[in-house]
Amino acid sequence: MSTSVIGLFEDQDTARKVVDALTKAGFKEDAVETWSETGADKVTERLVQAGYDEDKARSYGKALETAGALIVAEVDDNKADSALETMRQFEVLTPEALRELNSKQQQGKQKAQVIEEELEVGVARTTSGKRLKTEVSEREVQETVSLKEETVDVERSRVERTLKPEEADKAFGERTVEVTATTEKPVVSKQAHVVEEVALSKQSGERKVTVSGTVRRQDVKVEEIDGKSGKTAKTA
Repeated sequence: MSTSVIGLFEDQDTARKVVDALTKAGFKEDAVETWSETGADKVTERLVQAGYDEDKARSYGKALETAGALIVAEVDDNKADSALETMRQFEVLTPEALRELNSKQQQGKQKAQVIEEELEVGVARTTSGKRLKTEVSEREVQETVSLKEETVDVERSRVERTLKPEEADKAFGERTVEVTATTEKPVVSKQAHVVEEVALSKQSGERKVTVSGTVRRQDVKVEEIDGKSGKTAKTA
């Protein structure tokens, strides 16, 4: 079985010295983790996995958000005391002590920042193009065609002619006489023809564009302050 031994230290330099000491004491370097400037949630999750109470683990995570370095060493149960003694050769802090130490250090410092802007140029892509869309329209078309037309006319003529007896026998009888007439009518049909084709094609190329902009920089100037002499009055 293994045990997680943890130690909280003032800074990363101290933490590196602790890791070196653990390595020299025979502990494997890949079994020693160093956490610093890490979000509280990640540190809390790691320490809970190691078996620590969640509230205690979160207090370590909160302390590491601003300063310090945390060492987590996974060692065999029978070597846990040895690892703890090695860590105690250096100043091991509680989360509260680390926050208090960091607060005092910050109170003694006055800071000014050097700020510089950088011009970042990217490429924004827009999409455009052309679309082919077919539309159907109608128009009136007129064509002149010549048509033949036949008609059947009936003519009656008065005739005075006497039939011979043998002709009379033949004349009386039923018969049909037909005359047909042909009339032409216009017949319309439609035939589709392709008269034009429209195609879309895409051409690729490159062009260079020079982009300019104004960036700002804030510098910090150090000035000497002249000392002023004063007089002290004593009252008898």
